[in-house]
Amino acid sequence: MIKNRRMGHIGLATNDVEADAKFYIEELGFMVAGKFGEGKDAVYFLKNDDVMYEMYQADPLLPPELAGKIDHYSFASDDIEADYKYCVEKGYKITTNGIEEIPRFWEKGVRYFKIASPTGEQLEFCQVL
Repeated sequence: MIKNRRMGHIGLATNDVEADAKFYIEELGFMVAGKFGEGKDAVYFLKNDDVMYEMYQADPLLPPELAGKIDHYSFASDDIEADYKYCVEKGYKITTNGIEEIPRFWEKGVRYFKIASPTGEQLEFCQVL
């Protein structure tokens, strides 16, 4: 079951990740919880109280007006395999290539997958390893 999960983060694609991260830090008072990569390849995790943003460079193949919009909502997972199995069994549309992994995030990496809601928004389930 995937009910009652704590919020992990909100994914925000941007046209200029460094400029936006600087704005959130200097003007809005967010703290850097994690930074991975540099320049246009940088991914920031910015935290303000209980809100965490994952900020990254938008896909250059997408229309520029899509940048700056929320890309996905992420929920924390303690068992990514069980969550994935549940979503597949329920027939949810999986929008990633199964369970994906980013080994450079956090100390030991992350594993995640995304599903589409009935209206198409991206919902991510992410387990920090």
